[in-house]
Amino acid sequence: MVVGPGAIGGFVAARLADAGWPVAVLARGATLEALRAGPMRLTDDGRERAVPLRAVADVRKAGEVDLALVCVKSFDTAAAARGLRGALAPGGVVLSLQNGVDNPAVIARELPGAAVGGVAVYLGCQRLAPDHVIRRPSRNPSTGRLRDLLAGGGAGAPGRALAAVADAIGVPSRVDDDPAGALWTKLVANVALNTVTALGRARVGRVLADPRAVGLMLALGEEVVAVARAAGVPVASDAARAYVADARRRLPADGGSSTLFDLEAGRRLERDALVGAVVREGERLGVPVPASRACDALLRLLDPG
Repeated sequence: MVVGPGAIGGFVAARLADAGWPVAVLARGATLEALRAGPMRLTDDGRERAVPLRAVADVRKAGEVDLALVCVKSFDTAAAARGLRGALAPGGVVLSLQNGVDNPAVIARELPGAAVGGVAVYLGCQRLAPDHVIRRPSRNPSTGRLRDLLAGGGAGAPGRALAAVADAIGVPSRVDDDPAGALWTKLVANVALNTVTALGRARVGRVLADPRAVGLMLALGEEVVAVARAAGVPVASDAARAYVADARRRLPADGGSSTLFDLEAGRRLERDALVGAVVREGERLGVPVPASRACDALLRLLDPG
């Protein structure tokens, strides 16, 4: 069961269905209507194909669920997890394929019998329409090898599920016994890029061409690192600079971020799970985060939600 067939969820569901997995997607509104009316259009690495998906409005209509992939925005995590009650098989696995660091704990509170894992997702996906998802894979320019990645998972069943999903959809994976390091390292990227592209209403190329914008990205990323390390999470001390260097090599100039796309579309922002989480944890741990605090205040004013 894929809960939330947006950019990431739609891509993963379509690739799993293509691989022969018995997949259902839990959707609502225009997405539910579109997927019931016709197939998902998947544009993957320039190739487009139509993939029929079974779309349901009620998880109980899909039968017993052995594996649930939660791909909704972080502010919908608790409701999504509650919706799985009564449908998840005994010992069932739930993987969070979401931005932010708190989602696995939220899911575990709502589903105390589930094996829950968190996954850091590095996939260049964007939803162009309720039934159309595009993926632009990232490759090493010298070797051509995929640089897309699913990382984390956790020990035992969640890690095994992550490896199986990644293998089925053709994306490299790295399984960690504790996914916290992977989630916080991804938060460095999300806070740095999402915040600056959204506040500047600017695409990646424009941001990376402006030294002051890059300086703000570094300041935000370094605050995430400081908070993570204060919390005992093993994030590399140079993670912010490493991310900016990687973004210069990997990200297309006309690319953006999920927060920018949500802002442009007038949708609620995931601010509270990204830069907002840094502010909260910084306060709790006594770590100064002035750049995050200022940007969080500005994003609050912009947030359509």
